[in-house]
Amino acid sequence: MKYAAAIFFCLFAAGCGNKAAEGLLSSAERFVNDRPDSALQILRGIDAATLAPATDARRRLMLAQACNRAGQKLQSDSLIRPALDYYERSGHGTGAAYAWYYYAQAHHNAGDLKEAIRGYTQATLYAERHRQNNGMSELLGALYHTLGLLYLAQGYDTEAEEIFTKAIAVAQERDDAELEGYSRFMLSSAQYTAGRYAKAIETLAPLIEARDTLAFRFFAQQITLQNLIYHTFAEDLTPEQLLGERARIDPGEIRTAPLTHGAASADDNDRTLYDIASAVIFYRAGQTDSARYYIDRSLAQISHFDRNNVGLYTIASAIHHQRGEDSRALSYAMEYIDKRDSIDQAQRGALVAELEKKYRTANETALREAGLRYRAWIATLACLLLAGAIAWAVVGYRRKLRRRDAQLSEYLALLDSYRESHDSLTSRLDASDEREAAVKRSLESRFALLRDIASTYYTYGESQRLTAKMKELALSPAMLADIVRMADLYNDEAVTRLRRQLPGWTARNYDFAALVIAGFSPQEISVMLDMTLNGVYTLKSKLKRRLAESPAADKAFFIRFFQ
Repeated sequence: MKYAAAIFFCLFAAGCGNKAAEGLLSSAERFVNDRPDSALQILRGIDAATLAPATDARRRLMLAQACNRAGQKLQSDSLIRPALDYYERSGHGTGAAYAWYYYAQAHHNAGDLKEAIRGYTQATLYAERHRQNNGMSELLGALYHTLGLLYLAQGYDTEAEEIFTKAIAVAQERDDAELEGYSRFMLSSAQYTAGRYAKAIETLAPLIEARDTLAFRFFAQQITLQNLIYHTFAEDLTPEQLLGERARIDPGEIRTAPLTHGAASADDNDRTLYDIASAVIFYRAGQTDSARYYIDRSLAQISHFDRNNVGLYTIASAIHHQRGEDSRALSYAMEYIDKRDSIDQAQRGALVAELEKKYRTANETALREAGLRYRAWIATLACLLLAGAIAWAVVGYRRKLRRRDAQLSEYLALLDSYRESHDSLTSRLDASDEREAAVKRSLESRFALLRDIASTYYTYGESQRLTAKMKELALSPAMLADIVRMADLYNDEAVTRLRRQLPGWTARNYDFAALVIAGFSPQEISVMLDMTLNGVYTLKSKLKRRLAESPAADKAFFIRFFQ
């Protein structure tokens, strides 16, 4: 009897301890969003040893939430891992979604990008599955935004566009204007990175209209500057219009505006976006002295280079090349190649591996949960229907099996889809390597041509023979090969496709088309082909008309180069 009394006393004490903990948890829940420090103080005062597993998991989840609200970043998963294991075992989808989210945050803060992506992906799967539950839309919006930023940093612009589009849709459902604004800004960045400038301008347009009403002033300045950069590359505004828009910007506000506002923070911690925008605008306007000043200043101020800003070296190279400073341009080009190689080596495969197994773990978990539910259901059914409901039990069991088979088929189809995504991303990485190799070969060829020009000048001096030699070099086989290679590289193999689909043209017409596709002006083409300017315009119109009347499959693609 005394042992039974002792056991009863322990159970009673544990029950009282759980009731007291529930009261404290309810109090902390009221403070966790607005007064996270008070919530942390309450939660840390609870004796975890007396708690039931479910209560302890709830306490750990609330602790992670309070730390996040208070700005205390988790650096390890020691706090959230037990809660994650509990929610995975119990099949509590909402709790598992939040647990995976805070688990991923801890690894993200610790720099473990691969594990962070896995955690965010698992949290997204649970949140999408339980989207109608309370709080899931808010979590789903944060997950889409975070995963989109990771995709964009990895260089997967198409995937970033898709997930930022989802983030905008969730923000609109929740009527969250701030999240919609940040997601729309990042979606336009992904479209700009992919070269879809008109689409990026269209996406950013609602923010441009509302920028004067935004409380986060530095973000408003970023929107303005980003829009100017889009218009510069889209070439839909004249240089005078771009310079006029730039003149309306207040650099003082950019230098002094706070980089954070509420839970949001700016991604331009070095405050260099104004210098970058100024550099590309002055370059477009032909004011290379100012362009060089701003691009050199922005490169000197940036403390960290990643995939999103390493392209500044190519802009610097183009500016110095336009100024005739080829050695400096080459230095910037080689710096770009070196940094891009190091970034690719560090990031390659971190996301591809996760895309391949994105649904594998979730499928295994779902099947394990389904198996546990089915076995418990069958055992209970056997106990209740021993008196004569065997037939009904068999029919119900078969119905459940058919549903499980349908789920298995769906999961396998999803897995095949993501395997195809893995193959596609791998091919993109290979194409990136080929493009870098082509750029290196082009640079080597250009400098060989410079040496040839120098030798020619030394041999012939300033004479008609020098002029003839320069014209010969202007469209030499090596130079023409470089032009064709670069035109193909940056215009989806346009020259090669033109030769293949229209085999009846003359060699001179092909050369003329290659120069047009490569972006040479009529004046430059007239010098290189020894034609009059009227002859260039006449031949361009003639070839455009022949393209329009040709049976070529891609004639619309070719005609846009001859506009």
